Amino acid sequence: MYPLKFTPIYKERIWGGNQLGKVFARALPSHHIGESWELSSRSNGISVVANGVLAGKSLQEIMVESPERLLGKKFANENHFPLLIKIIDANDNLSIQVHPEYVYGVTEETGKTEAWYVVNAKEHAQIVYGLKTDSTKEDLIKAVATHTIRDMVKIVPVQAGDMVLVPAGTVHALLDGVMVYEVQQNSDTTYRLYDYDRVGADGNRRELHIKQALEVINFTEQSSCKFNVDRIKCQYFSMRKLRIQGVINEQTEDQFIIYCVIAGTGEIIYKDFVESLHAGDTLLIPACLHEFVITGNVELLKITMT
Repeated sequence: MYPLKFTPIYKERIWGGNQLGKVFARALPSHHIGESWELSSRSNGISVVANGVLAGKSLQEIMVESPERLLGKKFANENHFPLLIKIIDANDNLSIQVHPEYVYGVTEETGKTEAWYVVNAKEHAQIVYGLKTDSTKEDLIKAVATHTIRDMVKIVPVQAGDMVLVPAGTVHALLDGVMVYEVQQNSDTTYRLYDYDRVGADGNRRELHIKQALEVINFTEQSSCKFNVDRIKCQYFSMRKLRIQGVINEQTEDQFIIYCVIAGTGEIIYKDFVESLHAGDTLLIPACLHEFVITGNVELLKITMT
């Protein structure tokens, strides 16, 4: 095996835009692309290899054929790739929402803790991140009834380079003018609390999930708003920013590694194999590579399991 690149899977969203084309010089299929699924084994978006002799094979196929070589011994029994990697372009506000820690009775779903790396942000960009201090479930039920949910959430500034951990149970939303890499558990379960009364393609207001959201929100612990960090680590995964000028030696340590290229150019060198690195690339390093070299003038996100 070798460093694998995959064909992006584009998802139109009501709040999507075209920043992916501007920032990473991509040809987009529409002007309303909200998400690019960079690495996924979900049934509604399975990544397909774009480079080398495995081009055309899906991530799921490779997992079935060579689970230990791809994922490492610890994760070889996984039925689905344990993470979902996206780039999200919030051209408009996303719904105020929350993700559960567990999803019961659904075989493909896990809980959904996620993390963002802010790639691009307009001046004075903001996000919704948590509830205001001492908010209770009863307060939120009242806010739902009186349409004042926005008065209960914290709206905080972000800028390019920030890293944001969003634990399951945290009320949150990307707001307009923010583009992020999103690293998350392999789940797509979202409970909307508020959606600005927008209507979908069918002309109806988009569905809210008030009951489910109230059941999973963590009212007792609000996350820190310290975002100017170079590393995020939770019980599921780690995301670290690397700035490379020259050469560094890397090791897989018997588990896969994901690299997302934020800026610059470089190369990954493994034995006689060389794979180029350009801004916007996402690469999956199979566990069986063991040792390899990264060279160039490049900024990367390094994502591993914990």
